[in-house]
Amino acid sequence: MLTKLFALVAGTLLYAALGYGLYLLSGKQSMPFLWAVLISQTTICVIGSLMLPAELIAERMKPKGKDRDPLATLFLSIFCLAQLVIAVLDQSRWHLTDKVPFVLQCTALVIQSLGWAGLYWAMYVNKFFSSAIRMQQDRGQTVITEGPYRWIRHPGYAFASLAFVFESIAIGSWLSIIPAFMMVGYMGYRTLLEEKMLAEELEGYTEYAAKVRYRWIPGIW
Repeated sequence: MLTKLFALVAGTLLYAALGYGLYLLSGKQSMPFLWAVLISQTTICVIGSLMLPAELIAERMKPKGKDRDPLATLFLSIFCLAQLVIAVLDQSRWHLTDKVPFVLQCTALVIQSLGWAGLYWAMYVNKFFSSAIRMQQDRGQTVITEGPYRWIRHPGYAFASLAFVFESIAIGSWLSIIPAFMMVGYMGYRTLLEEKMLAEELEGYTEYAAKVRYRWIPGIW
């Protein structure tokens, strides 16, 4: 229970600090879609964390064992922060690519929310959804075939990619899609790295991959 409480408080404070920093960066301008994005993410994060088992939250906060991609948190944090900073500056000061139709922003807001919800769905179904790429023999890791894993092998990366790309459109900055695509590319790299590990070391994964053929998008990849 304490692990869940700590994660909820830490996550909420992080979003609050991020929002305040972006508000100052914008010159204290009103940016309703930015706040809508941050509020939707915070809400989904809180609800999702309440649904996740404490053991998984602990694994995600402090993974045990050797991480095969130890710089992932740093890289993804940089890309994520760059996306938000560019979006805010484009909206408030630069005005280079901030002409996004209102209806498209509203649609993108819904899609990015669905992306975040899908990410937590994948976490809820997969109790081995670690923030590290590692084999979890200590937790009795097995192949997960339920929920979104029935259709794609890496729904977490797929839903996160959807959320990040449409987040830029929802805020209203085409320019900020550049770091979003960089995040997508990096998550694609992590997908291949994780697949190699699972195919070599997780019993039954090769058979699962033969049955569920696609990594992110059914019929494409």
